Amino acid sequence: MIALDNGFEEVVAIVADAGASAARLYAATGFVPVAQGPVDDGAMALMGLTGAAREVLIGHPGVARGRIRLIQIDGPVADLNREGGQAWDPGGIFDINLRALPNIEALQRALVAQGFVAHAPITDWDFGPLAVREVVSSDADGLCVALMERVRPPLQGYDGVSGPASFVFNSTQVVPDFEAARHLYRDCFGWLPVQETQGMAAQDSGANCMGLPEGIAAQIPMRIGIYHPEGRMEGSVEIIEYGVRGHDFSDREPPLRGWTALRFPVTDLEEFIERAAQGGCRIIGPVAAQWAPHPAGMAAAAITPWGARLEAFQSGVKDR
Repeated sequence: MIALDNGFEEVVAIVADAGASAARLYAATGFVPVAQGPVDDGAMALMGLTGAAREVLIGHPGVARGRIRLIQIDGPVADLNREGGQAWDPGGIFDINLRALPNIEALQRALVAQGFVAHAPITDWDFGPLAVREVVSSDADGLCVALMERVRPPLQGYDGVSGPASFVFNSTQVVPDFEAARHLYRDCFGWLPVQETQGMAAQDSGANCMGLPEGIAAQIPMRIGIYHPEGRMEGSVEIIEYGVRGHDFSDREPPLRGWTALRFPVTDLEEFIERAAQGGCRIIGPVAAQWAPHPAGMAAAAITPWGARLEAFQSGVKDR
């Protein structure tokens, strides 16, 4: 594993049909299969589940991190974990982020052809020296994907990353209490801020990528923080609090469909558990588990007060 103590390595989703979801994402993003088979009993236990399931792990063909693990639970298809939710509604994991390489229009068209629907048209953000384009879309399983294209300055660090899309480099959680979430990631985990900003949820014109009504979006306060163990946007976690309140999905759990967990390879599972508990997380485990194709080890899940599931895995260790 290349991402020990270095942000999340993969994101987990529960879907109706893992094979079909994988095929759609292959077609849109250029991702390829990495591993597939039955879901390990320990991994099921971290989701609070028993019984059988199958999984397909997919990822960028040239990068060994930022992968997507699609899990199909045996039995009737479950409801969505953010059923009827909007971008400003807190609870759980809202989205994953991919960089559009090199063109956001082409990648968005490819996602739409595979059943994704945008929350709003592609939005151009101009911050002077920095300019980006962004669009946020969701599919029928509730998988929300944000695409970003760097306009200026030129994107650095992706010279060897080819294809229409990058690996998953960031994931967003909409939270009801920014300070509590910041406390977990900065103070308890000790992660560094990539970015911390406070402003309004839209441009002065009201344009935004989250689907907020343009007539009021520019008057809605928003706080954003992005955190990573080393201060990089590679496996980073983004938290957003909006100055509006809607439905709260913090109590939703598997087997409901949608983004389910972020997975973090760590060198000290006990320390992860201790720090997560300090931040108010509910802990499941540790349990013996295997995340194919990695060797077996021990794992635990930390469920934040806003319902985001963080799973940590220490490879090569056994239960005492």
